[in-house]
Amino acid sequence: MLLSSLVKQAVLRSAVLVIGKGIGLAGRVAITRMLGAEGIGLYQIAYSFFGMALMVISGGLPTTLALFTAKQTDRGWRVFQLLSVYTAFIGMGLAFWTQYYANNIAVLIGDVELAWALRALAPALIAVPLLQLARGYMQGIRSYDAISLSELTEQAVRITVLITFVSLYAAQGVGRAIGYGLYGTTIAAIAAFLFLTIYASSTRRAAIMFTYSPFSREGLGLFLRSSFVIGCTRMLVPLSDFIDSILIPNRLQAAGYSISDSIAMYGIITGMAAVIVYMPTMITASVSYTVTMKIAAKHEAGMESGRDIERILRFVWTWGIISGLFIFLYAKESAILLFGVEAAAEPIRYLSAIPLIVGLRELTTSILWAQERKRTPLTGLALGIGLSVLLQYVIVAIPGFGYRGAAIGILLMETVAVLWNLHALRNANVPLFTIKWVGWGLILFSCIMFVLISAFIKEGQLTLIVLSALFYWICAAFLIIIRYRK
Repeated sequence: MLLSSLVKQAVLRSAVLVIGKGIGLAGRVAITRMLGAEGIGLYQIAYSFFGMALMVISGGLPTTLALFTAKQTDRGWRVFQLLSVYTAFIGMGLAFWTQYYANNIAVLIGDVELAWALRALAPALIAVPLLQLARGYMQGIRSYDAISLSELTEQAVRITVLITFVSLYAAQGVGRAIGYGLYGTTIAAIAAFLFLTIYASSTRRAAIMFTYSPFSREGLGLFLRSSFVIGCTRMLVPLSDFIDSILIPNRLQAAGYSISDSIAMYGIITGMAAVIVYMPTMITASVSYTVTMKIAAKHEAGMESGRDIERILRFVWTWGIISGLFIFLYAKESAILLFGVEAAAEPIRYLSAIPLIVGLRELTTSILWAQERKRTPLTGLALGIGLSVLLQYVIVAIPGFGYRGAAIGILLMETVAVLWNLHALRNANVPLFTIKWVGWGLILFSCIMFVLISAFIKEGQLTLIVLSALFYWICAAFLIIIRYRK
């Protein structure tokens, strides 16, 4: 019964994630179509700054609140109130600072045109942390449906406002259009917060919310220390994105590109290519989550979980290679169809190994977490980020090496993290790889499809391209079913 509940939660989270990513992709496509690659570049840089600012404000507070509330429901509401006051004050201070020094910050992170976006995101530094806390509390009282619906509400409102405002102000310049569009972030956060409030007040959860229980200073101190540790862990990815948003455009300028061209190239890499190649990883993430629950339960009971690991590894290898090959073959068609930017095909091809590498990283991370070894994946990811930054600083500045340099940096970060996890699991005598998990059938499928689909694509006929893509996925689905049932 517990496993059935976990599977339902995994399916729900996967569905929400897919829909949310789809809505987000629609927003990026719209921005690119209306403002070009420079527009999506400014959008990505602005959000990388915003992500870092959010981590400074809230850190690991939402996650810690969820864990605390799950254990002490009667005190969760009181802690939520205290933390809301804290985040509101910190958020207001950082929002005022961002608003007042927007021009200086914009110049520092790449382009004065970003000032419009920074001013638009300033109010969101108050609204979004409060929304995150509310979701953390709702997670603690197990209101998963409300969280999922609020996420969809936020994403839908944000993208709707973004597309509407960008279309209205596109004629007034790229920077101003992006800036007005990003007001949707604040509007969406308020809408989602109101949704959670209405949901909570109209259900039995309201009785829990208004239950008061005292909270000691000692307990609050322990809570904040736990939050700090979790926050440091979660800050790695936003920190990496923020560093990339400054490093890549600056090193491209060192290679001879203009500010506008460097931002456009950054937008193509992170706002187009990375979005496409990371999409298949949602499938491996959701499947890994479900299987990891079984692995964790067996590990707790001292039982062997080799069979479960073998099944999921076989799936990860299969899905990673199949989806990565498809992305490689249809890179040009995907870039033109979605974004209307043929230049995005080059970095998409370079990054086509991401579905396999990231799938393995997510799975090995989940296994390590199930074994209560949470520091190991963190160390590997930190090492990967550090090496990636050093490498990108050197090779992105080489003339003509821009897309390749950025792609190599991303691949290096993910590969180092995977190898670190694999090394840790190998030392623990966990079976990780045999040739049968890849299988000659998968290798034969890849070779045949590479030759066959390449021939169809070279013909350049739309009908042949569509039919070949359909044929590819029919064969792929058949292969996945056969292999995963074994």
